Amino acid sequence: MEVWCQTDTGLEKCGEVAPSQVFNVPLEFVYSQPNVMFFKPSNARYHLSKTPVSWKQNQGKMQILTCEATQEGHQSFCMNVVPEIEQIYYEDTSDLTPKTYMFHLHPTVIFQNLLPYDVEITLEQEKKAKGTDSSLKIPQGDKKHLLTALVGHCAFEVKLSQYQGKDWYAKKSLESSTDVLTSWTFQAYEQSTECTMALGLHTATHSGQVNLSLYSPYWMINKTGLPLGYKSSDSDVIISHPADLEEVVMFSFKPKAFLQKKKASLRVYETEWSDKFSLDTVGSSGTVTCKSKAQTFEIGVQITLANSGLTKIVVFTPYYLLVNRTQYVLQCSEIIPQDTGESTEVHMGQCEPFWPMQNGKKMHMKVKVKDSDHETQAFLFNQEHTTLLRLNYPIGGINVSSQVTESTVVITFEDFRQCLSAVRLVNHTDIPVKYGQKDKETQTVGPMETVLYVWENPLEERKLVWSCGKKEKQKDDLIKDGLGDFFADSDTKIFWVSFLDGEQRVLMFTQDIALAAMAQEAGELERIEQEITLSLQGLGLSLVNNYKKREIAYLGITSSGIVWEEKRKRFKALKLKQCKALEVAFQKYQNDLAIGRRANPKHTLEGKMEVDFTVLPSGNMMMYKPNKRPLRRSFQEGVWLQYKTSPHQLQFHAKINRLQFDNQVPACVFPTVLAPIPPPKSVAAESVPKPFTEMSVMLRKHEHTTVMQVKYCKVLIQAMAVKVDQGFLNAMIEMFMPENAEKESELEEFQEDLKVVQSKLRDMSICQASASGAKNFYDILHFSPIKIHISFSLHGTSGDSSKPTGLQSNVVNLFLQSVGVVLTDVQDVVFKLGYFERNYKLYNQSQLTNELVRHYSGQAIKQMYVLVLGLDVLGNPFGVIRGLAQGVEDLFYEPYQGAIQGPEEFAEGLALGVRSLLGHAVGGAAGAVSKITGAVGKGLAALTLDDDYQKKRREAMNKRPADLKEGLARGGKGLVMGVFDGVTGIVRKPVEGAQQEGVGGFFKGLGKGLVGVVTRPTSGVIDFASSSFEGIKRVAEMTDEVHRLRPPRMIKSDGVLTPYCYREAEGNGILQDLEKAKYAKTDTYVAHLAVTKDKKNVFLVTDKRVIFVNKGDIFGQWDCEWQYQWAELREPPSVTPKGVLVALREKQKKSFPFSIGSSKSEKFVLIPDPKTAEWIVGEIRDAIARWK
Repeated sequence: MEVWCQTDTGLEKCGEVAPSQVFNVPLEFVYSQPNVMFFKPSNARYHLSKTPVSWKQNQGKMQILTCEATQEGHQSFCMNVVPEIEQIYYEDTSDLTPKTYMFHLHPTVIFQNLLPYDVEITLEQEKKAKGTDSSLKIPQGDKKHLLTALVGHCAFEVKLSQYQGKDWYAKKSLESSTDVLTSWTFQAYEQSTECTMALGLHTATHSGQVNLSLYSPYWMINKTGLPLGYKSSDSDVIISHPADLEEVVMFSFKPKAFLQKKKASLRVYETEWSDKFSLDTVGSSGTVTCKSKAQTFEIGVQITLANSGLTKIVVFTPYYLLVNRTQYVLQCSEIIPQDTGESTEVHMGQCEPFWPMQNGKKMHMKVKVKDSDHETQAFLFNQEHTTLLRLNYPIGGINVSSQVTESTVVITFEDFRQCLSAVRLVNHTDIPVKYGQKDKETQTVGPMETVLYVWENPLEERKLVWSCGKKEKQKDDLIKDGLGDFFADSDTKIFWVSFLDGEQRVLMFTQDIALAAMAQEAGELERIEQEITLSLQGLGLSLVNNYKKREIAYLGITSSGIVWEEKRKRFKALKLKQCKALEVAFQKYQNDLAIGRRANPKHTLEGKMEVDFTVLPSGNMMMYKPNKRPLRRSFQEGVWLQYKTSPHQLQFHAKINRLQFDNQVPACVFPTVLAPIPPPKSVAAESVPKPFTEMSVMLRKHEHTTVMQVKYCKVLIQAMAVKVDQGFLNAMIEMFMPENAEKESELEEFQEDLKVVQSKLRDMSICQASASGAKNFYDILHFSPIKIHISFSLHGTSGDSSKPTGLQSNVVNLFLQSVGVVLTDVQDVVFKLGYFERNYKLYNQSQLTNELVRHYSGQAIKQMYVLVLGLDVLGNPFGVIRGLAQGVEDLFYEPYQGAIQGPEEFAEGLALGVRSLLGHAVGGAAGAVSKITGAVGKGLAALTLDDDYQKKRREAMNKRPADLKEGLARGGKGLVMGVFDGVTGIVRKPVEGAQQEGVGGFFKGLGKGLVGVVTRPTSGVIDFASSSFEGIKRVAEMTDEVHRLRPPRMIKSDGVLTPYCYREAEGNGILQDLEKAKYAKTDTYVAHLAVTKDKKNVFLVTDKRVIFVNKGDIFGQWDCEWQYQWAELREPPSVTPKGVLVALREKQKKSFPFSIGSSKSEKFVLIPDPKTAEWIVGEIRDAIARWK
């Protein structure tokens, strides 16, 4: 744009301003009379603007300028000029009179095309306006400036070409005031029949500039391979979606229902219409059923929100998908009574839909390689399982795994690998072993032989029945580790061991006790070689917007109050009621000692508890009734982490005692965003204090494989309250969103949305999840239920109300408007998300992550729609997988009822079982184990002791782990030091001193290993009764109301962040709350002093005045009793024996012919402590000196 100014000699061009740039007007043009400017585009097609812009007379009002075209018949150029006037200081003064002027040049209208098709827009001017119509093509996802559009004086027509074989048109006049979301009807003609389609128009006006976005409320994407038909609940018009049409079909409802709750129906071919379902429940997924006489079609539905927040993308997929990862072409056929011989062909690397004829809880299928006669046994395909199916040589077998989600069942076929068999049987004895599936023929594995076994009939009960010698018909479901012994005959003792070799389950029979011990690799029996414990009493994290000079949020992790613990095997907390009674008695005993009174250390408490508070040499006290046990006074740290390793085991235990996230924005509705909810007081009194979050993990590491075995993993999270207001959300968005709200990435985001249209079935995340990554075996995996009390308020200010909120906070509002929901304040709505549990399953990382996210987010999203927005969802809001008879109650328990074991305790439990069988083998016998010979098989490389194996192992250990997961899998000093001792072929070093400690030494908790462990004295590490813990006076008692952990930080006018000062924060908080921040707007806090014990009367000093404030009894608000500016003081305040005297100037009286005498004015503040009085007077004097 060219900038022209009026000077004495006439109009002169003073410069050009490039797009999105700033141009500073030279001073000689600024101050030349009459202080006006003109603008025009920098080309020869337009004249200068008709009206000038006067910077001196402008009062901050927007002007619309037009530049006429130089050629006859062309439209005028239009733009908005928006002034921004800022008051600034004269140098070294507080005088705010001068101003700076910035003029923003905006287009009048910006039009964005959010349809997945190109459109053409034609501007039509009013009859009186000059110029002909001008048209502009706007590609999909793009936006254009309409530089000739004059708001209120023109109309525009949009043409959508060849959508479904027709040209569609819609016309609208350009008005300055219109609804944010409106329906816009497009018309087309098929021969002489009129067709209509409602699309949406989003209008946003900012700085006089009108932003128009044309969008379709719903994109329907058909990936089923079948012809679909859609029908809205308010219309009989059927929109067809052919099977071969990969493009988007745009769907909407009638204009009158455009912004209301609404539903649609679906059909396949000419089936009956499905039940009505909502298209608005973004983030949810489910199935829709379309029935015909011959067949029932199940269609998976996934609904996502486009990045614009205006369009819902609805993807229809087949419920059943077949994925072929083998190197053969497969033919899959359903087993039904009337066998039609039809099959679905799936090529290598492809994903195909499967449409079963039957419908029931158990649906069966068989598969064969194309052009071969042999087919697999029948297997279930609509329930989760992984099975290796037998096929003739040379194929060997095909592994099938079935994954079930709410909207898809994925049946994946993989090539045969040895580790996929149901079991590898190893007979390392002199006696043959008979085996077979329950109720099936038995087979025999001979002495010193090994065999791979797959189920005879995958549909029947999967139990292996084995017999050996006198031991007959023993059943094993082959899913978990096990160990046992029996006598095959009167003098032959045989051990059986079930363990994992990589992904392969192995069942071994052996007479060699050492071999059984090694196969079990019982980490529970090993001494801990490395232990790291980290404990923090508390942790605080402050989030500050330094541009705004304001603290936004504060995250605090805090320790507990006093907790009394008794020692069984290890110290465990007593119930809260007992803790309280003990603490009261202990404090009385301590007070008696402190004043020199004779105090009896023995106390009998209610509940028949007898204790002795005498501190023993171990640092503990004693409880005699109801049980004789050591007792100690302790507390729970804010953060406590423990990591232990031994050669075959890794233990990790973490606790966060209490976590609270505070909203520090002034004038907020909810001061606390997240805080734990204590159980009801009656329940709490009878239960043991629990941390907010606890995690306990025990891994077993196998040297010869990358597969980790997670023996135990449990996470417990207590109930919490989440309270958010709009002001806090805006403050967070402002903090983390870039300044430039006009995002360059809008087009990129639109392209992301289009990728959903172009993606294939095999690109779906669930199809990809099973494809790659090392798998881990999870024996016990449990994540507790999550109970959240949610409150939300539309009020609260982020502090800067003049600035429009960014688009991100508007996306939610747009979405809610489009589904016809008016969001009101939400008070204490309870979300109950059922627990997540998996036992004895193999997963890779992406599979497990997908399952976890789907489990919790699916429930949360659906419960939000049902409980908060009142919308119907597909499927059950509590996420119960179909086919299961469990109710919500079965999947949910109150988090405070959850029990969690530490990894040590869990290991002890396992060790007790192993000890009785293998205890003596781990002692001296293990040192002299002979090399293992015979046909044990390559799969048991771990049990061989050859040099090559060890060499490879050492090389592997010297490589650095690539990531944290790998580091955990390999890491720990225990592995590096090695289980093998050099190249001597010895399995474990003889364990020194096992004889002295005896077998009991293995299981003395808290990291005592087998021998030689110097257990650090757990008693007396910290003397909890000492003065170092005076700070922990909060006896573990939860109050009903949760307060902020600390007042918001005070940031001074220079914006420099200094260490947090509680006194400053508290005083500044009083100033902010005082009479609706009346004084906070002009004054800066200096100092304050509470002058009464109840802290309800405060003497407050700012940089401009002294204020005496008191706190209201009823509402708790701060009121000003009196205040005086420095100019009103006769002299600086002075210290008197009883407090501080504030001397005031005499007010001027009307003068009479004679004087009636003068009255002295003064205020007195009672402060008993002279030192405190001197301090506050010193602060006042400093403030007066700075003011002067």
